[in-house]
Amino acid sequence: MFAPKMMRQSSYLHAQVMRQTMRQTVRPPTRPLSHLISPPPFRPLSSLLPLPSHSFSTASFSTANFSTASFSTAAVPAPPAAATKKHMVVSHGAAYEESMSGKHGEHLQLLENEKDPVLAGSPLASEFAVLELSGSQFKVCVGDVLTTEKLKPVSKYFVGAEIDMTDNIVLCGSKEHTLVGMPHVANASVKVRIEEITRDATVVVFKKRRRKNSRTKNGHRREVTMLRVLDINFEV
Repeated sequence: MFAPKMMRQSSYLHAQVMRQTMRQTVRPPTRPLSHLISPPPFRPLSSLLPLPSHSFSTASFSTANFSTASFSTAAVPAPPAAATKKHMVVSHGAAYEESMSGKHGEHLQLLENEKDPVLAGSPLASEFAVLELSGSQFKVCVGDVLTTEKLKPVSKYFVGAEIDMTDNIVLCGSKEHTLVGMPHVANASVKVRIEEITRDATVVVFKKRRRKNSRTKNGHRREVTMLRVLDINFEV
């Protein structure tokens, strides 16, 4: 009854012996076919081209024929000077002024019932500018009050400080011209005064996970800085 099991074991041992034999067999090294083909003899290209009839003298290649004056830096043209302007100027005509005057009048008609109409943002009210503060852009005129993220450091942006902003103006304009920054407007400044540093209204953050008896309610008040625009200056 144990004969089939013994036969299986013997066949398994026989297979192992055969594998070991095949691994130990030394195979003859293979040789590429390149040894059967002899390469052609090497011949330089100079042997295929006809030689010129005249000969060169070493005197023609002497260093005396080359002067240092021919390699002076004065012969190299200077690179063009970089442009100082970093903005594009767009001039407006009379048609633009008339159309904007009409729109400004319509805007006043809509706000005639208000106690204190806000004229900020209109090109005919005064010069305007677009500031980039804390990742946001604001269109401002003289007298506007901005509410932006808290400006840091506080040692520079403290209450009552008057600051000239020059590096974050992306657009300026008036009735006659519009200056488009590339990416910022050169020779332009906006003077602002820090009015207040406070916190904004509370925002409720409520989370609930149903069927888990889990609820979370938090409040968040962001810190803001309030600025007042005092003056806008730019050169066309």
